[in-house]
Amino acid sequence: MTNNILALRETKHPNDEAKQVYQSLIGLETQKQQLLSNLMLVLQPDLLNNWKKKHHKGNLPFLDEYVPIRPLVILSGEVGCGKTALANSIGSTLSEAIKTRIIALETPSNIRGSGMVGEISNRITAAFEQAKNKINRGKCPGILIIDEADDLGTSRAQNQAHHEDRAGLNVLIKQIDLLAREKIPLAVIMITNRLNVLDPALQRRVGLQLTFERPGNEVVLKKVFQAILEGTDYQERDLKALAQIALNAQPFFSYSDLIQRVAGQAVLQSIVHNQPFNITTLKKVLQQTQPSPLLENTTLT
Repeated sequence: MTNNILALRETKHPNDEAKQVYQSLIGLETQKQQLLSNLMLVLQPDLLNNWKKKHHKGNLPFLDEYVPIRPLVILSGEVGCGKTALANSIGSTLSEAIKTRIIALETPSNIRGSGMVGEISNRITAAFEQAKNKINRGKCPGILIIDEADDLGTSRAQNQAHHEDRAGLNVLIKQIDLLAREKIPLAVIMITNRLNVLDPALQRRVGLQLTFERPGNEVVLKKVFQAILEGTDYQERDLKALAQIALNAQPFFSYSDLIQRVAGQAVLQSIVHNQPFNITTLKKVLQQTQPSPLLENTTLT
């Protein structure tokens, strides 16, 4: 018999580990700020009301008819560019910004279940109900993180869309609508590498959509290499040289390529040869490493 128990991974914020991960995400300043601002409005709606009172004497008819705050956020883009790390770590910075505890809950990789009739719909419902129960018990707002969102949100127009997939998508949309309608302090962050396959009805409910790309300019790359080389001796020209090597690669390196593969291998070589980690070793490994391939049907912009 299939075990159909759905277990959400729970993280309480603020916590030091999440803060460290958040701070280590170099080159994502724009995405960080936009996501933080959006989540603050979703989880603390009084911010909007106070703003309206201050600047419009509480009277702005547009906001009475068209609610600009929606609980759904979509993070999309290339693999290895910080989407999941940002979603999982922003809770602590957000918690400090709105001065309250936050519970972050992440759906498991097997959210779809085993394929039994009605299972996808039941598990999606269970995920939202469990999230709402936890924030109610904790008396604090929360974030529900759904990675690999295309597993649940694939367009109903896709030829391969099965009846169960369509039914699950309908339930997902209804659950998101319910959060907005009942003003439940629960934000939903969906993460996908394939934004183009998500159903239009789901995309229409998005309050914020952020795109994550491979670092393709000198300024960002220099920041990445500066973070990697912190604690070693290097010059500004060294950062510029490393950035130029990375810019000459096709496709560009992802953040995880540079941090995990290049810098990680450089550190390993330094240990093996019993020598300090330095710019020379890092540069040599960078020149010898090929960037990971782009996702299928993905082009650089």
